[in-house]
Amino acid sequence: MLRNFSLLVLCVISITQLLFAQNLKTPGIHTETVKFGGLDRKYMYYIPQGYNEKAKLPVVFFLHGMGASAQIGVNVLGPQFHARAERDKAIVVYPEATSKHWNDKLGGSYPLTDSVNDVGYISSLIDLFIKEFKGDPSRIYVSGSSNGGMMTYRLSVDIPGKIAAAAPFISSISDEVAAQFPSAEPIPIIITSGTADTVIKWSGGPIRVTRTASILSGDANVAYWVKRNGVSAKPKITTLPDIEPGDKSTVEVQEYKGKYDVVLYKIVNGHHQHPTLREAGKPLVPGKNMDYNSFERVWDFMLSYKK
Repeated sequence: MLRNFSLLVLCVISITQLLFAQNLKTPGIHTETVKFGGLDRKYMYYIPQGYNEKAKLPVVFFLHGMGASAQIGVNVLGPQFHARAERDKAIVVYPEATSKHWNDKLGGSYPLTDSVNDVGYISSLIDLFIKEFKGDPSRIYVSGSSNGGMMTYRLSVDIPGKIAAAAPFISSISDEVAAQFPSAEPIPIIITSGTADTVIKWSGGPIRVTRTASILSGDANVAYWVKRNGVSAKPKITTLPDIEPGDKSTVEVQEYKGKYDVVLYKIVNGHHQHPTLREAGKPLVPGKNMDYNSFERVWDFMLSYKK
């Protein structure tokens, strides 16, 4: 009788674990916590309809900015990234920083997160989605905004072998990192930066809201990537149609072609904002370019590459 009862308990536990595992992979948004470095680390992720564990799917990571969260990342990017995830059958992951700031270590200091191993945390999430969700290790992509963009740059030098393409928004790499890693492994990259950004200044220099010593100017950042990726130093330059003259900004696209492309979307007179198309009936947003949807553009760029 005891043996039969034990077998029943084991059967119930197995079924419960199976149902729990299946629930983690149902279509839609999920919120989970993982223990890493002695800390409970939160992350959110999106599973597309028709998810099939037998098919290796691309995995796109988005890193929120300073003062934000995984949920804000979902709110801001969800409408664009999730539509693309459905079309391309991809998983989207939104890690969350501690103290609302990533340990980007880009030549500066932010005491609350200086000792947090965010590189290890994100690297472990990459491994988790490859192992448990059958993510394709040749199609792992990282994008980030502001401090999340700075963290994207850090990952590009710390774990470049895991990243097929990168897409930092409104951020730049630091003088220190550029000097330390002049010949890091090349990664295709699409950069979105505004010339009138008062936080991440196009002219470079210190970042006002943290103690980061100095970042490269917009032009110097591109030059670093052109050299690192070994692409043509002579870009193809185009200007997008100015469909919203009222936003007082325009978009110059610089394409440096090679095996590991470097693309710059230079938002002339753009502020610390993500360019998006204006929704019908909605007003213009001060400082935001509304001539194109930057989220959709970076998604299409990233997913065109494989390791």
